[in-house]
Amino acid sequence: MRETRKRLGMSQAELGGDRFTGSYISHLESGRRAASADVIEFLAMRLGVTCDELGMEPTLTVPLDGPDNAQALAHLLVAERAWYDRDWATAGTLATRAAAAALQAGQPERHWQALYVRTQAAIAEGDYGDAIHFAEQLAAHEVAAASPTLRAQALCLSATAHRVGDELPMALVHAGQAVELAKDAPPIVLADALTCLITAVMEAGRPTAESDRLFRRLEEVSLRVESGQARGVIYWTLGTVAYRSGNAGKGLELYELAMELLNPRRDLRMWLRLNRSAATCRLEVGMVDGVRELLEASREGLKMIGSAFDFFEWRHAEAKLTLLEGHPHQARELVLRLLADPAMRPATRTNGRAEELLADIELDLGRPDAARAAFIRAAGLYGKQEKYRMANQCWQRAADLEEIRVHNMDTDRTHS
Repeated sequence: MRETRKRLGMSQAELGGDRFTGSYISHLESGRRAASADVIEFLAMRLGVTCDELGMEPTLTVPLDGPDNAQALAHLLVAERAWYDRDWATAGTLATRAAAAALQAGQPERHWQALYVRTQAAIAEGDYGDAIHFAEQLAAHEVAAASPTLRAQALCLSATAHRVGDELPMALVHAGQAVELAKDAPPIVLADALTCLITAVMEAGRPTAESDRLFRRLEEVSLRVESGQARGVIYWTLGTVAYRSGNAGKGLELYELAMELLNPRRDLRMWLRLNRSAATCRLEVGMVDGVRELLEASREGLKMIGSAFDFFEWRHAEAKLTLLEGHPHQARELVLRLLADPAMRPATRTNGRAEELLADIELDLGRPDAARAAFIRAAGLYGKQEKYRMANQCWQRAADLEEIRVHNMDTDRTHS
């Protein structure tokens, strides 16, 4: 696709037209995103070639026989069943067929519902480019335009897709819009919107004052949420904010509440992620007590039903725990294996945390030059994610090490 575009003298933004950003096209060309059937067909049309000439095949087919109302409903029901069975690929395929059937049958509400399932399946499967595409369709849909609550839910999905897809600025915009739209919605919808915004704010490294204000608002809303499972997710978010704000005691308390409320039989994947997240938060404040147990509780489950990003987080936490327990050589080996693992590539090439941890390990081992190189690599990866505060911190640490190196070299020459 890149070769064809360049041969035609088109920029990435020009290829995307009014449907896709230049950033999204860049992600497709670099292999960081997977394109759905309609995306491939649109880009082939823009380039004046066939899908075959691009070397890409649409993977989701839409039935051509005239579907009726019953077909749309049947596809959607089976898609939702596949979703609950964690068969994300099947859920996405059937939801796409349901959306096409509903569109042809003139059922906008059913079409919106099918797109919602399709977006959720894409996020769960790690197809973040598709998730962004479908979530934006949801937010702009005629059904959402008539309901602030539905539009808020669509924007929450879009914010989540943009956040996990390394597009934080748009995640912040959509989450903020969702919070504004949900102010008069049921408490659970407002809680979802606030959770999305807080998560994006934390990842962007925004000032604590902003996260504190959102923290208090979500805490107030949580008192009006009836679902125990939903309150468990809220306490999980609030606990993470407490840790990041330096209040480890409050964080521990809120995570314990989340553990009590979240039911692994209802959503095992979420429960496993909660255990891993609890371990990560403790490690960020230098705590090691109970971390090994939390990681053990989530390891095998995440291997089976987690995404590459889930298991990246687990292995990163394992390496950091090993370092804090006083085994830097072993921790270094764990990080190097993580960075070299092809299965982890979707996560490691879009996340600077592994390189930043490697830099800290190299410093612990007394290797400032290796640490400086790792900080520079981490800064570059954070920059690609638009996490500029973290990128700047890594650049500064690399610069500090360079000053030390130059000073030492000057000292050595003086002694000579």
